[in-house]
This record gives sequence, structure tokens and C-alpha cells, in this order.
Amino acid sequence: MILYGRFLSPYVRRVAIWLGLQGRAFEHQPVLVTGEAFDRLRDLNPIGRVPVLVLDDGEALIETGSIIDWLEESAPPGRRLLPPSGFQRRNAMQLIGYADGLAEKVVALVYERQRRPPEYHWPEWQTRLETQITGALDWLDSRAPESGFFGGAAPNGVDAAVLGAFDHAWFMHPRLIRHARLQEFSARADRLPVFAESHPRTVSE
Repeated sequence: MILYGRFLSPYVRRVAIWLGLQGRAFEHQPVLVTGEAFDRLRDLNPIGRVPVLVLDDGEALIETGSIIDWLEESAPPGRRLLPPSGFQRRNAMQLIGYADGLAEKVVALVYERQRRPPEYHWPEWQTRLETQITGALDWLDSRAPESGFFGGAAPNGVDAAVLGAFDHAWFMHPRLIRHARLQEFSARADRLPVFAESHPRTVSE
């Protein structure tokens, strides 16, 4: 399989971590979403978004949720990363929902500050985005495990989602990070190659 997109994207990184935790081999192609690379990306996904996961038979899967759904459905025995049903699954999906919200608002703030021309900056909107980001961070920090992972002794899909979103927020907007439990959680995860090898810092190394 081939995963397209840079690890700077929390969505691409989530898929990469999911693949790693399930023990699946894949090739990583860090295609950009801007400039000349955008046209190349649109050959894979007409929307021009990442991640794109090209399966062994050539089928191209798009959008993180759809890719994860396929990975769970086709997981090797004992390698599913989400509970199958009931309260445990609902709780996992709520945590992932907050991680999704955090990632979405962090990306939006990046576009507002770094992509939009300065004369079109909207300070009130940036403040609103920061409020949403800190709200998600506060909620996740209060639920971050003090030891181990959301998955217990071993990480699961919630860890992939939360770490992807948190590390991206910390990398892009460090002044908004005042969350000790999430920082400690990130440090624990970073000791595992599956997390460390896809950390956003690898993009700039």
C-alpha cells in the first residue's frame, strides 16, 4: 500500500500510526497539497486532499474516516484498534471526535495566519479559533491517561487520533499548549517508533 501526504497533517499521521499499530507494511509518499504537487495529488484524489491510501489492487481510498473504517474492517485477527460496540466504542468515538475537532481548528488557524494575506486577517475569528482549540485541549487533557495509553498498556485507535491532533497543535501553535498530561502522554508515545517516526518534526528534519 502507498500512503500519500506529509506527516505534518494530523490526518495523514493518524493513518500512518494506524497502519503501524496493525502491523501493515506501506510506502510513504509525502506529497504536498500546494504548488505543482497539487495537480499530482488531484490525479489520486480530485478533491486535492490528503490522506490518500492506495491499496495493493490500485484502489485509492480518501478521507481519514473512510480509510480507518476500511483498516478496521480488514484488520488482521486481533489487530482491530477500536472496541466493537457499546459504551467502550461510544467513548472511543467521542474521544476521536474531540481529536477531530482539535485538528480541524488547528488547521483552520494555520490557514488564517500563514496562508491568508495579512490584509485579510480577521483577529476576532482567530480568537474564536484559539478558544475552540483550547477548549478541545482542556477536555482531552482532563481525560488523558496518567500512565500508559488510552488503549491501556498498548496504544489503540484513540491514541493514534489524539496524538496526531495534539502533536500537530503543539508543533504549529506552541503558545496555546499548557496541558501537562497531554505533554507527558505525548512523551510516552514518542518512545515508540510507530509514533516517533511520524512525528511532525520529521517533516523539517
